[in-house]
Amino acid sequence: MQKDFKNYSSLTISGTPYTDGELLALCNKKLQVNGLPAWEKSFYRFLSEWLNDVPFVVVKTSGSTGSPKTIKVAKSALLQSAFNTLFFFNLIEGQTALLCLPCDYIAGKMMVVRAFAGNLNLIPVSVSGTPLSSLQHPVDFAALTPFQMSNELRKNQKKMQLLKTVILGGSVVGEGLTKQLLHQPFEAWETYGMTETLSHVALRPINGTKKEKYFTPLPNVTILSDNRGCLTIDAPGITEGTIVTNDLAEMTNNGKFRILGRIDNIINSGGIKISPEELEAQIVELISCPFFISSLPHPQLGQELVLVTEKPPQDENHLLNEIRKMVPPHHVPRKIIIRNPLPRTENGKIKRILNI
Repeated sequence: MQKDFKNYSSLTISGTPYTDGELLALCNKKLQVNGLPAWEKSFYRFLSEWLNDVPFVVVKTSGSTGSPKTIKVAKSALLQSAFNTLFFFNLIEGQTALLCLPCDYIAGKMMVVRAFAGNLNLIPVSVSGTPLSSLQHPVDFAALTPFQMSNELRKNQKKMQLLKTVILGGSVVGEGLTKQLLHQPFEAWETYGMTETLSHVALRPINGTKKEKYFTPLPNVTILSDNRGCLTIDAPGITEGTIVTNDLAEMTNNGKFRILGRIDNIINSGGIKISPEELEAQIVELISCPFFISSLPHPQLGQELVLVTEKPPQDENHLLNEIRKMVPPHHVPRKIIIRNPLPRTENGKIKRILNI
């Protein structure tokens, strides 16, 4: 049974409760402020959109695998997704939820909807690469990108004590970050989902006694593999029918899965098909800075593998020789390209297609 979004219109922000009328007045006041930071504008615009009588909201896709686009999403579907998360993590009224993602995109919007749905105390902070810098009090639930979490572990280690449960999404949680998270004082979970599934539909515990390498679908979510080896998703009340993805995956007999990469990211070099994501996981321990695998046109091979790093290696030949020891010959990058910073979409995802 669909829930009526009009019944979820009061919200507590940084400890202050607001009725729907008070919230609308706050939004109108904030949006008239000259020079309001972009993240605050998107936050208050989304609050206003949620509180209007229109039964859907407009959501932007990230543009990580193509041109960004906008889609209409039913508010009832957003609520269903929110309640799935609240139930899974046993989040209860009055607990705190950190908002440090832009509300232009689904991840930020869903943190707000979870606060509406669960009567959580929403703590908005500036959206940045180190959003915990201004955090002073513990939070029960937070969502960060792997990029943000990597920065925080390096620059704000003391802030880790303020976190209880953290979900990480928007891009893959690499082996290096996974190892860093193993002994942190909070529960860390990698999410699997996309804009069309209204945030995550499967979760993987990264640390603690439950840690594993496979994702588990949320209750009532059915995830299968098609004849290409790509995942299909059916989430009643959230998706409109079955969504066919381009995510290559290994499925287990009990319905769990791990992502091998995207079929549209596959690099065909001299007839050899290579998953850049799998290759990245194999060589991550050799590279101490952010990086990714991409390709450039090649007259004989069609595509040639390249390694794109944020900083130049101390010894390029040594690094390539170490990679040769770990992967088949045709998986060794033919050159190293430096991009600082790495090309990313607005919400932090790597742009794999190089503009040379």
